Amino acid sequence: MDADSQAVPEPSWFLYRGTGTPMNPADRDRRWPAPPPWRTFSGAPDSATAPPPPQDVTAARVLGPPGVPWPAAPDEVVRVNIALRLRRPLLVSGGPDTGRSAVAHRIARELGLGPVLRWRVTGGSTLTDALYGPAGGGTFRLGPLGTALLPRRLPRVLLVDGLDRGGFDLPEQVLGTLEDGEFVLPELLGRTEKDPGTAVVHTWETGRTATLRDALVRCHEPPLVVITSGGEADLSPGCVRQCVPLTLPPMTAGQLTALARARFPALAEGRHGRLLEALVERLLRDPDTDAPGLLLDVLHLVDEGALDETGEGDEVEAALDTVWRWAAVEGP
Repeated sequence: MDADSQAVPEPSWFLYRGTGTPMNPADRDRRWPAPPPWRTFSGAPDSATAPPPPQDVTAARVLGPPGVPWPAAPDEVVRVNIALRLRRPLLVSGGPDTGRSAVAHRIARELGLGPVLRWRVTGGSTLTDALYGPAGGGTFRLGPLGTALLPRRLPRVLLVDGLDRGGFDLPEQVLGTLEDGEFVLPELLGRTEKDPGTAVVHTWETGRTATLRDALVRCHEPPLVVITSGGEADLSPGCVRQCVPLTLPPMTAGQLTALARARFPALAEGRHGRLLEALVERLLRDPDTDAPGLLLDVLHLVDEGALDETGEGDEVEAALDTVWRWAAVEGP
């Protein structure tokens, strides 16, 4: 669907709006939906007085400053809300320039769920890597999936980036662990038998710890999981059926313009505004271009004064040709 021409529907059960604006926490808490009974676990949630998650500096790098409008496609808004209500993973596919990973950051920012816990999957990734690992001195550190499964009053957003790059069995293992809502650290079992009660482990976020009982991590409700797939390998039909699918189309003119204005608000008027319009039109004519990446690179050069070094005066297209070549690292 074209986000420029269709308004986002707003049924009463929608929590996520895709506006790019953080939601009022009191309104979020009042309207926060309970998960389905079959996706509710016995982990005791943290208290309302638990320290808030650290500041999300990654979101600012991915999305720009908070509060800038973002024209999310209606299909994205609908499917994010379905995934939220059902607590099923959102499986995001699309081309490399469609912003698959950014969906997770938009959800976390708008709903105030703290920094995204990101697991970048590679060909050598294992489930254990995502759950926990040694932290030195006989201690352990929870991985991004392990940290996401800690019991919380409000769930965290987990980004499983590029699950299709992992081994054949990895998707089934990940989804099975999410379905169980728990896992055990075997290395801690002997300690808890000698000293029944608790063990302290580090979490994925630097400087933060969690206290485990009986070497068990068990969530209160599942994390909000965003799985991205770049089409490098097909996920099994069984895995796909467990997820809410979302296919992102190439970014529209409105989305590219919103991205530019979010990052470079001073470059929207006058000669710069004409350059932005011409740049967006050129990007949309070339489907093989990483449109968002090249857009930001060109505008950064303009912001640094490169436009004045082209010697093209007010000839917008000629100046754009020069800066385009510089940003794309093309020859003369």
